[in-house]
Amino acid sequence: MPGMHDTAVKIRRGKRTDLPALQMLLAPIMSTVPVMTDTARTRHWRRLASDPSLDFYVAEHEGSILGALLVCYVRELRECGWHATVDTVLPASAPSLLGQHLLDFAKARARRRGCRRLLAWPRDIMEERHITMLTQGGFHAVGDVLSCDL
Repeated sequence: MPGMHDTAVKIRRGKRTDLPALQMLLAPIMSTVPVMTDTARTRHWRRLASDPSLDFYVAEHEGSILGALLVCYVRELRECGWHATVDTVLPASAPSLLGQHLLDFAKARARRRGCRRLLAWPRDIMEERHITMLTQGGFHAVGDVLSCDL
Protein backbone atom coordinates (compact mmCIF):
# COMPACT_ATOMS: atom_id res chain seq x y z
CA MET A 1 0.00 0.00 0.00
CA PRO A 2 1.43 3.39 -0.93
CA GLY A 3 2.19 6.08 1.62
CA MET A 4 -0.88 8.05 2.60
CA HIS A 5 0.52 11.56 2.62
CA ASP A 6 -1.98 14.20 1.58
CA THR A 7 -0.03 14.81 -1.63
CA ALA A 8 0.11 11.09 -2.49
CA VAL A 9 -3.65 10.47 -2.62
CA LYS A 10 -5.83 12.38 -5.04
CA ILE A 11 -9.58 12.62 -4.51
CA ARG A 12 -11.46 13.19 -7.74
CA ARG A 13 -15.02 12.95 -8.97
CA GLY A 14 -16.01 9.37 -9.74
CA LYS A 15 -16.93 8.46 -13.29
CA ARG A 16 -18.59 5.50 -14.91
CA THR A 17 -15.27 4.24 -16.27
CA ASP A 18 -14.23 3.61 -12.64
CA LEU A 19 -16.71 0.72 -12.48
CA PRO A 20 -14.22 -2.16 -12.95
CA ALA A 21 -11.88 -0.85 -10.24
CA LEU A 22 -14.79 -0.15 -7.88
CA GLN A 23 -16.15 -3.65 -8.42
CA MET A 24 -12.80 -5.04 -7.29
CA LEU A 25 -12.84 -2.74 -4.27
CA LEU A 26 -16.37 -3.89 -3.38
CA ALA A 27 -15.77 -7.60 -4.08
CA PRO A 28 -15.37 -8.59 -0.39
CA ILE A 29 -18.83 -7.25 0.48
CA MET A 30 -20.70 -8.01 -2.73
CA SER A 31 -21.92 -11.36 -1.36
CA THR A 32 -24.28 -9.42 0.93
CA VAL A 33 -25.65 -7.25 -1.90
CA PRO A 34 -28.42 -8.46 -4.24
CA VAL A 35 -27.01 -9.66 -7.55
CA MET A 36 -27.42 -7.24 -10.45
CA THR A 37 -26.91 -7.90 -14.12
CA ASP A 38 -23.95 -6.18 -15.76
CA THR A 39 -26.35 -3.81 -17.51
CA ALA A 40 -28.11 -2.89 -14.26
CA ARG A 41 -24.80 -2.42 -12.43
CA THR A 42 -23.44 -0.19 -15.20
CA ARG A 43 -26.65 1.86 -15.17
CA HIS A 44 -26.40 2.17 -11.36
CA TRP A 45 -22.81 3.52 -11.52
CA ARG A 46 -23.69 5.86 -14.39
CA ARG A 47 -26.51 7.32 -12.29
CA LEU A 48 -24.23 7.76 -9.28
CA ALA A 49 -21.66 9.58 -11.39
CA SER A 50 -24.18 11.95 -12.98
CA ASP A 51 -26.73 12.69 -10.22
CA PRO A 52 -26.43 16.33 -9.05
CA SER A 53 -27.86 15.47 -5.61
CA LEU A 54 -24.87 13.17 -4.97
CA ASP A 55 -21.17 13.75 -4.47
CA PHE A 56 -19.45 10.63 -5.79
CA TYR A 57 -15.66 10.67 -5.41
CA VAL A 58 -12.82 8.21 -5.54
CA ALA A 59 -9.44 8.31 -3.81
CA GLU A 60 -6.62 7.22 -6.07
CA HIS A 61 -2.87 6.91 -6.02
CA GLU A 62 -0.90 6.56 -9.24
CA GLY A 63 -4.03 5.51 -11.14
CA SER A 64 -5.18 2.88 -8.61
CA ILE A 65 -8.47 3.45 -6.82
CA LEU A 66 -7.99 3.01 -3.06
CA GLY A 67 -11.41 4.03 -1.79
CA ALA A 68 -14.71 5.66 -2.69
CA LEU A 69 -17.01 8.20 -1.12
CA LEU A 70 -20.66 8.96 -1.72
CA VAL A 71 -22.49 11.84 -0.06
CA CYS A 72 -26.25 12.05 -0.62
CA TYR A 73 -28.10 15.34 -0.21
CA VAL A 74 -31.81 15.84 0.38
CA ARG A 75 -33.88 18.86 1.37
CA GLU A 76 -35.52 18.86 4.78
CA LEU A 77 -39.08 19.97 5.51
CA ARG A 78 -38.37 21.36 8.96
CA GLU A 79 -35.22 23.31 8.19
CA CYS A 80 -33.88 25.29 5.27
CA GLY A 81 -30.93 23.76 3.53
CA TRP A 82 -29.66 20.30 2.85
CA HIS A 83 -29.35 17.12 4.87
CA ALA A 84 -26.24 15.03 4.06
CA THR A 85 -25.50 11.32 4.50
CA VAL A 86 -22.07 9.83 3.83
CA ASP A 87 -21.08 6.36 2.65
CA THR A 88 -17.45 5.32 2.28
CA VAL A 89 -15.93 2.20 0.81
CA LEU A 90 -12.43 1.19 1.81
CA PRO A 91 -10.65 -2.13 1.51
CA ALA A 92 -9.77 -3.89 4.77
CA SER A 93 -6.09 -3.14 4.16
CA ALA A 94 -6.60 0.63 3.81
CA PRO A 95 -4.72 2.78 6.33
CA SER A 96 -6.96 4.75 8.69
CA LEU A 97 -5.46 7.97 7.34
CA LEU A 98 -7.16 7.31 4.00
CA GLY A 99 -10.54 6.98 5.72
CA GLN A 100 -10.02 10.22 7.63
CA HIS A 101 -8.92 11.96 4.44
CA LEU A 102 -12.16 10.87 2.71
CA LEU A 103 -14.27 11.91 5.72
CA ASP A 104 -12.60 15.35 5.84
CA PHE A 105 -13.32 15.73 2.14
CA ALA A 106 -16.99 14.74 2.69
CA LYS A 107 -17.33 17.27 5.52
CA ALA A 108 -15.89 20.06 3.39
CA ARG A 109 -18.26 19.23 0.50
CA ALA A 110 -21.28 19.11 2.84
CA ARG A 111 -20.33 22.46 4.44
CA ARG A 112 -20.11 24.06 0.99
CA ARG A 113 -23.64 22.85 0.30
CA GLY A 114 -24.87 24.46 3.52
CA CYS A 115 -25.27 21.33 5.63
CA ARG A 116 -25.03 21.62 9.40
CA ARG A 117 -24.41 17.93 10.04
CA LEU A 118 -23.27 14.83 8.26
CA LEU A 119 -24.87 11.46 9.04
CA ALA A 120 -23.62 7.91 8.54
CA TRP A 121 -25.14 4.51 9.20
CA PRO A 122 -23.00 1.75 10.66
CA ARG A 123 -22.57 -1.09 8.17
CA ASP A 124 -22.81 -4.79 8.88
CA ILE A 125 -19.57 -5.59 7.04
CA MET A 126 -16.50 -4.52 9.00
CA GLU A 127 -18.81 -2.62 11.33
CA GLU A 128 -16.34 -2.15 14.19
CA ARG A 129 -13.63 -0.79 11.87
CA HIS A 130 -16.15 1.47 10.12
CA ILE A 131 -17.55 2.83 13.39
CA THR A 132 -14.03 3.45 14.72
CA MET A 133 -13.15 5.41 11.58
CA LEU A 134 -16.30 7.52 11.93
CA THR A 135 -15.90 8.19 15.66
CA GLN A 136 -12.26 9.18 15.13
CA GLY A 137 -13.58 11.54 12.46
CA GLY A 138 -15.86 13.35 14.93
CA PHE A 139 -19.07 11.32 14.61
CA HIS A 140 -21.12 10.33 17.66
CA ALA A 141 -24.07 7.96 18.08
CA VAL A 142 -27.57 9.40 17.88
CA GLY A 143 -29.92 6.43 17.99
CA ASP A 144 -29.14 4.08 15.10
CA VAL A 145 -27.14 6.68 13.18
CA LEU A 146 -23.80 8.41 13.66
CA SER A 147 -23.82 12.20 13.38
CA CYS A 148 -21.11 14.80 12.95
CA ASP A 149 -21.81 18.50 13.43
CA LEU A 150 -20.26 20.66 10.76
